[in-house]
Amino acid sequence: MSNTLKGILLALILIAALLVLLIVFTNEEPQTEEPGRTGSGGIILPPIEEPDDEEFEDDPVYIYTNGEHTEGVFYRGRLELPVFGATGWAATSTVLRSEASATSDRVTSLSPGDAFVIFDEDDDWWYVILPNEVSGWVEHRRCFINLPDVLPSIVYNISNAESSEFRSSGFDLPGITHNNLYSAYSYNERLERGEFIVPGSYILAQSLAAVQQLALSNGETLIIYEVFRPMATQRAVAASLNKLMDRNDAEYNEFVHRAIADSTWSVGSFISQGRSNHQMGAAVDVTVGIIEEREIVQTGDYSYHRVKYYSRIKEPSPMHELSPRAVLPNRNTAAGSDIGDGIWNMKSYFERLGFRALSSEWWHFNHPPSISAGSTAGVTGNFFTPVIYSIPPVR
Repeated sequence: MSNTLKGILLALILIAALLVLLIVFTNEEPQTEEPGRTGSGGIILPPIEEPDDEEFEDDPVYIYTNGEHTEGVFYRGRLELPVFGATGWAATSTVLRSEASATSDRVTSLSPGDAFVIFDEDDDWWYVILPNEVSGWVEHRRCFINLPDVLPSIVYNISNAESSEFRSSGFDLPGITHNNLYSAYSYNERLERGEFIVPGSYILAQSLAAVQQLALSNGETLIIYEVFRPMATQRAVAASLNKLMDRNDAEYNEFVHRAIADSTWSVGSFISQGRSNHQMGAAVDVTVGIIEEREIVQTGDYSYHRVKYYSRIKEPSPMHELSPRAVLPNRNTAAGSDIGDGIWNMKSYFERLGFRALSSEWWHFNHPPSISAGSTAGVTGNFFTPVIYSIPPVR
């Protein structure tokens, strides 16, 4: 083969190769650049979507009634409603400070019974505003909170603020029974109804919330007769019972005297002769009701359960019966076997949550943490709490 032919053949081969390459690149789909990220091996992965902030929020529990949800939500916390907007009181002399710190500047001083509205909480402190619009931080261990503002599902029947039921062996206490012993009822803007004013320690409120949940889970509700009792009332009740016990007093009642004097108990077993745990907002007089109907009510941004109708359980004696009739016997005794399950359920609820029953009064439960806090803070109970400033809570 001549050199000329070899050159022509080589040229044809090169042209054919170029045509093949041209066809391949011409038929390949064009690669467009799209947003994404490169994974292992250079693979194009789907783009990352921006997170929806709402997906990462703690979904609220919406309330549904008859297929329609309300605007509010149940509060998630140790109470039924947040402290925001609740009324509080100084339970002892204390200092309102500029910050949530015992070393911060003093704003003003508070006297026992001074009221305020709670707007925020930071560990052991509340941020509060006084009626004169002065604001600051106060240690809540030195204060009381209005229980209906944060525990509205409980039924409140503060008989001593309406018509006292104190008796002894069924006999009226002079100047006490049927009387209004102190002012503790007002229209409550937060609850949009008239309601009793019921001060108690903050840690008591948290424990009572847990007790109420146990009761509700069993179709029952707490019925509170008294938490805070002013010292003046304590002394008046004790003095009246002592009159009935005093042979030299015109009010002496031999039946009342013998019922207590001939027993293993004393007057002090039924009514403290000095300061009681009620003055420290650390005791509760209570019974239980069987719920017949309850409803969902809204206040501000939150909903809560309210008991509409209930029936009382069978009780060992009338409430505030100051005699051995009110002593709760051992359940394993013949006397104890005659007492219905409702009382024993109630006792179980409270004792499971750290309360201590008072054996001489079936309705009375002490709260040791509140007693300790009140004693340390110097709470005496020498004040009244006739007004509230509660407002609906917001998120």
